[in-house]
This record gives sequence, structure tokens and C-alpha cells, in this order.
Amino acid sequence: MEIGTTYHRDLFCANFIETHRPFEPESLPWPRLEGALLDRLRAFPLWSYARTIERRAGQMVTAFAQTVQDPVIREAVALQGYEETRHARLMQHVLDRYGIDAPDLQTPPAAATREDFIVFGYGECTDSFLGFGAFALARKKQLFPESILSIFDQILYEEARHITFFVNWFRYEEKRAGRDRFGERHLAALRGCFAAVKGALSGERGGVAPEFPADAAAQFSDFIEGLTPLDFLEAALAENRRFLSRLDPRLPKPGVVPTIARLALLGLRALPPRKETSLAPAAAERRTVVAA
Repeated sequence: MEIGTTYHRDLFCANFIETHRPFEPESLPWPRLEGALLDRLRAFPLWSYARTIERRAGQMVTAFAQTVQDPVIREAVALQGYEETRHARLMQHVLDRYGIDAPDLQTPPAAATREDFIVFGYGECTDSFLGFGAFALARKKQLFPESILSIFDQILYEEARHITFFVNWFRYEEKRAGRDRFGERHLAALRGCFAAVKGALSGERGGVAPEFPADAAAQFSDFIEGLTPLDFLEAALAENRRFLSRLDPRLPKPGVVPTIARLALLGLRALPPRKETSLAPAAAERRTVVAA
């Protein structure tokens, strides 16, 4: 398949539309949670941030769709806007259903230019990869019941569809503009990822920056304990492959973040084993001195 052709456009738009799943957040099989599981869900520190960025994403993508001239692409972008808005409604339903106190963060209206959509798209590539790893480890450590993790699997699959659609849209646009050469394409992708990460940390991309309460680590100590960067990268890469493999193999998939992760993984594996340090000998020596 040649990138930038009408066939390519029709394929990535049709694949996105055909894999859409109609559902309402309230109709999903939400489990009843009590005790420690409910406390843990309520303690998640980013509910307000997650709802805010999903709401702004829905507003921005929906507005951007109205500026797209190509009717085939416009239909697909409008559908993504609907799905992003549905993610925000799903977040709100979770908060209401489980009695989670998450302040509503007020943000300025989201801009909807082509550049905004590009930064947003690369931000989704980064966020999705992190989400893949986090949910894979949450399942491995049985942080939440499978019944609720399976619901969020659908959301992660939608994110995989979003980022695949975005990458194909971007390459289609760049190819038609004569900017899809190997070096240009990868440099543009790196710039997009950098701008997205910078925007997320500064609050520019979502209108608000994520905040982590001081006691967040203590609340999720059973999740963090023993977790290494190696564990996270392996889990994220495996889940990235799993979700993206469900989409049409003819379509290019997001590659910048997984490539960076694989390079980091190679570097971590090349490091010499960490020597185990123990305070036991020193403690025993002190006890000997005291006894003397």
C-alpha cells in the first residue's frame, strides 16, 4: 500500500469507523466494589485530571473535525470526537457510581487548529503507551477486579484505534505535502512527542497539569513495591503489541514511543546487576559494640 493515496485514506478511515463500538457508559457491566477495592479506586490521584483532559479532547477534536475539508476524513475525525466525549462521560459515570470526590477543574476553551490536533495526537501516543503498561501491571498485581479492568480494556482499545488513525492521517497529510521522507517524518514525530509531553507537564495540552498528592505512593504501595522500570517497559511494550495487533496489519502503527522504550529497555538490560546491599552486618556490629 502506498502512503498518501486515496486507497490509503479510504483504508485508515474505514478501519477506524468499522471498529467503532456503540455503547453508553451507564450500560456497561460495572461491578459492585466494597472495602479495600473501593478505597483504592477512590484513592486514585488523577481522576480530576483524567476527566478534564478527556472533556477537552472531545471539544477540540469535534471542533477540528468541522475544519476538515475532506469529507471522508472529516467523518472519521468527528467519530473520534464523539468517542473522546464519551470517555469523559464514562469518567463522570465512574465518579458518580463509586462516590469518588474529584473536583471539577475549570479550563479555558481548547483550540482546534491543525497544529493542536497534531500535538494532541502525539500526546495520545505517549499517554496510551503509559496506560497500556499501567493497566497490564494493575492486572498482574490484581490491583482491581478483572470485571472493572475488562471495561477499561475497551477504552484502551479505543485509544489504540485513535493513535493508529492519527499516525495514518499525519503520514497521509505529510506525504501529500511532500514531507514524508524518512528523516523528515521521524524528526516531525519526535518534535510532536516532545511538544505533547512538555504541554502535558506544563498544563498547556489539557489546560491543567497533573498533580500527585504526597500520600499517593503510600496509597498504592502494594502496586509500586518491587516495580522496576524494566518491568514497566516490558509490560507496556507487550500490551502495545497486543492492542495494535487487533487493527488492520496494512496500516502503519505508532512507532516513536515504542522505539524509545525498546532502546531504554536494551540500555537497562545492559547494565550490570545491582549489588544487594544489606544493613544487617552493620547492625550486628553495632550490637556487638554495645554489648562489649
